Amino acid sequence: NERSAAARRLTFVLAAPAAQLVEQGEDSRPITIAAPLSADAWRDLLEVPRNGDLFAALVSNRGVLLTCAGALSGDPSLRDFLEHDRGLLRWIVRNTPGAFTLAGRSLRFANDRLVLPGGAAAEPVWEALAGERVAKTADFVRALLSRDNGRLAWFFDTMATLPEARRAALMPAGKIEDQLEPIRALYSTFRSIDPNWRVEDHPFLRGNADAWMIATQVALQGGVPAPPNWQWLWQELFGTSDLSRREAAGVSRTASSPVSMAWLAQKIAEQSPRERRDRFEMVRFAQSVFGNAAEADALDIAVALGGYRKFRSALLTLDRMEITSPKTMARMVDAARRASERPGREQRNGIVALQSSLAIIERARLSRTIDAPTAERLVLSLADAVDRNAPMPPAAAQWIVDTLVKALPPLIQPDRFTTQTAYESTILQAMAGPAEEPDIPEVAWEGLTYRVDLYASELARLTRIRDQLVSPGLDNALAGGQPAAIADALVALVYSAAMGDPDGPGMLSRDVAQRHAFGLDAPSGARAELLAWMPPRDQVGDGIPWHVEGALTGLDLGLARLALRRIADNDMPVAPSINLNDQFTLARTIAVLNPRELRDADRDELVAAIARGRARVAAAGHDLKALTPLAEEAQLSITVRQMLPWMVVRTPESIPELFGLRDLMWLGAPAIEQGQLDRWGVYSEPLDSRLHAVMPRPAPWENFGGRADSGMMGTQAPDLTLRLAQETARLKLPARLIPALLTYATQDYWHDVSARFSDDWPAMTRQALALSPSRVEDYVAALTGDGPLRTVQ
Repeated sequence: NERSAAARRLTFVLAAPAAQLVEQGEDSRPITIAAPLSADAWRDLLEVPRNGDLFAALVSNRGVLLTCAGALSGDPSLRDFLEHDRGLLRWIVRNTPGAFTLAGRSLRFANDRLVLPGGAAAEPVWEALAGERVAKTADFVRALLSRDNGRLAWFFDTMATLPEARRAALMPAGKIEDQLEPIRALYSTFRSIDPNWRVEDHPFLRGNADAWMIATQVALQGGVPAPPNWQWLWQELFGTSDLSRREAAGVSRTASSPVSMAWLAQKIAEQSPRERRDRFEMVRFAQSVFGNAAEADALDIAVALGGYRKFRSALLTLDRMEITSPKTMARMVDAARRASERPGREQRNGIVALQSSLAIIERARLSRTIDAPTAERLVLSLADAVDRNAPMPPAAAQWIVDTLVKALPPLIQPDRFTTQTAYESTILQAMAGPAEEPDIPEVAWEGLTYRVDLYASELARLTRIRDQLVSPGLDNALAGGQPAAIADALVALVYSAAMGDPDGPGMLSRDVAQRHAFGLDAPSGARAELLAWMPPRDQVGDGIPWHVEGALTGLDLGLARLALRRIADNDMPVAPSINLNDQFTLARTIAVLNPRELRDADRDELVAAIARGRARVAAAGHDLKALTPLAEEAQLSITVRQMLPWMVVRTPESIPELFGLRDLMWLGAPAIEQGQLDRWGVYSEPLDSRLHAVMPRPAPWENFGGRADSGMMGTQAPDLTLRLAQETARLKLPARLIPALLTYATQDYWHDVSARFSDDWPAMTRQALALSPSRVEDYVAALTGDGPLRTVQ
């Protein structure tokens, strides 16, 4: 609340298209910042005399500041309307500044009437929702902002900012009575969801599975939710927390018509936050994975999705391995259920054996030692082993000896774990990747020649970590046949792949693998019952040593931060200012970027696209008519787009800084098909419930803000990867080095971002641009130690 002397000297003056704050410096040159409306409007509103401190009055009034933010995000027609209707402006400041901030970007006027989503044909719909005539513009705006405590404003903004095709699907044309029913049903989700959220108190707060997410992220096809969209399927899945094969087979399929978006939204929104998120994520996962499945697959789809809540990590892992067959997913759910139903100690050993075996297949597939068909055959044979044998660890032991090891490449170089049988050494080798790869690139660096040997560096890392972990040894455990020993040996193998840096803090204790918690000994409850197959995450506190809870599959994602490394500096880094969950997203991005799939040709095209995008921005210069369509194409913040006229006049030198590397890349139209482009993206789970990478399309970053516990903002920031693409191209280094470089760059990055608030996406993009060439060269040099750059003898 303390104000400086300089702030007290600031005054308002009118300047088109917005007001400006001016401070007369000693050299009489004004310092200006943008502000909406005229000085007279704010003086009248705040009752500040001509010689009064207008700036101080403005920044000390929360309602005025929120109204300023909403007016800045709206177009000139909104500001003109408020300028001439001071009574409406005063009412907004006093009653609905939060709702106005939320919806301001969507309030546009033509001929003194509000422009409605859906156009003039939708007037009866909006009048029915607001309870006021559109022709009475000021009264209608008041109703729009105040109805249902601001929820109608939220719905209006959502519908106004949807792509035209999606909005048409949600607001079908036709008779008014035919339009009203579906739109009322859809609006009911906005009105009732998260009843504790008060728009006026927290206008920038959002939920991970709120009504906006449901309305904008559920895929549509032909005006209805995309397949699988059978009414009977979702009715059954939403009605139970677990669906066995026998129960799924007995489900009546008479209601085979597709669900409507309104029905689906209501079924998701009416639940508690935890169940709502589960339902929403299940729908996104189903649409992404089973979107092309036939009705003949309906039973297997029902079994697989029926196990989504309870055996989620198994399904996510299969999808991560590019195994999307409904039959295979259903078979793995059956196997997971059978292992989880074992009694007593046999239950833990069975879950460990099954999850560890699946995690080994996962790692061999991700390292590209085996292809997707081989991985799928191994998964099915593993499920068969669970069905045929009891107890589970001996079944897994037999499967490892008879099936797994025979499907892996033969051992090339014995190591310290090699016995006469060499099972453990063979599996470690497979987890490291193909020992022999064609056309391994060579790199000249600082007078020496290096080979980019991903296999050698990864095997060395795995071996060093395995050396430090307590384990009976897989070969010895298999020979002894003791379930507990087999389980412990398998867990140590899985942890060897997931612990990241062998010299990192995770390796301070040798028994970390034995601390893994599946929740089987916890007090009974919904969370304890689901924990064993939930995606893993590390835990510390309450006097309990650091450990991991959840499944063993996807463990590298749960422990992604342990893969980060730091180049020794003299100064202690500052504490990260970006959100912790966004840090997780950025760290997990490294785990889902597969170096063997990053091609130099694609990298060079990305860099060329960025250059083309930058050239378009440079060619536009300070021409507002040329800049505006570029800003719209890149989907810059709507507030930024509205401030372009002011910036072109006052701060033209800052225009190029508005466009991040992602924006420039899309402006440059990369000639890469989407599937390959996604390989250069960011961790996508907050967006689509999958453990993949995706290249985010242009979108206003504000759409994803307010969800601090989701890591959503990180999904919009591929800029650091793109910056390394630029530098590796400049240095003529192979693109496959980028994930290894990211282990150093990401650590620096999240300490260096100067975020002013938890969703400061502009700060994240600026920091990626600020990564210096010399720092990248330091990262490259670090890879010549125990990294993938190996000296050619």
